[in-house]
Amino acid sequence: MTTCPQPSLLPGISLPDPETLTGHQLRGWNCALCGQRLYADQLLGTVEWTCGGVTKEDIELYVCRPLCAGAAQQGGGRG
Repeated sequence: MTTCPQPSLLPGISLPDPETLTGHQLRGWNCALCGQRLYADQLLGTVEWTCGGVTKEDIELYVCRPLCAGAAQQGGGRG
């Protein structure tokens, strides 16, 4: 089970479900929205990730800077 303790820090962009993300996206190496390698990034927000129903961890999700096409599809535009 995964919960989002706070909304996205970027207006108009939803936090993705961490259960759908790759390890590189969860570690902040790749964009949480488009999956591309991050060279310049910005914090999207924090989610609580539960692994196996036991371990809880706060995970910071990062996205492209300027915002990628994944953000534009959600209505976030470019920054």
